Amino acid sequence: QSFIDLTWALNSEADLAGYNVYRHEAGAQPVKIDTDLLKTPAFRDPSVTAGHTYLYTVTAVDLRANESGRSEETSETVPQP
Repeated sequence: QSFIDLTWALNSEADLAGYNVYRHEAGAQPVKIDTDLLKTPAFRDPSVTAGHTYLYTVTAVDLRANESGRSEETSETVPQP
């Protein structure tokens, strides 16, 4: 089973509620892939396909449900078996 592990710098805002992770492939629109706000700065994406390159961004959400702008994009390619 292929997966991609993501980690990012901790947001130090006192009113942080959690994080959202967005994913897309080149030429497509980013889609939120977490079902619930993430409480830690890490995410495992098991919904990937070997040979595909995925682009990820992260947002922070505060206790009032305000969502930050997206982080700088990063990419990861899933190796062929």
